[in-house]
Amino acid sequence: MGPLLFLVYINDLPLRINSLAEPVLFADDTSVIISNINFIDFSTSANPVLAHMIEWFSANMLVLNLEKTNIMKFLTINLPYCALTIGHKDKYIEEVVSLKFFGM
Repeated sequence: MGPLLFLVYINDLPLRINSLAEPVLFADDTSVIISNINFIDFSTSANPVLAHMIEWFSANMLVLNLEKTNIMKFLTINLPYCALTIGHKDKYIEEVVSLKFFGM
């Protein structure tokens, strides 16, 4: 698939998940911002967002590579560490403390 066709496809993704998360699209990179004051509510809303994304990718004959997908938490207060378990089927997204964002 050419880059132009990919961009046409990917620009439809926000319509699918806007009520649950804020997608950030830049060229062929896609990030999703999920925010919630309550950690438990955040954790329970993150998995449906991932499920919607996987369903959208599949419907458009694309694949979301969970091995290249990371999750990063930003906290405004100091809380004890709580691991996130966000995944699909038997694959889970790795939680990282730093990452390369849009090639920067």
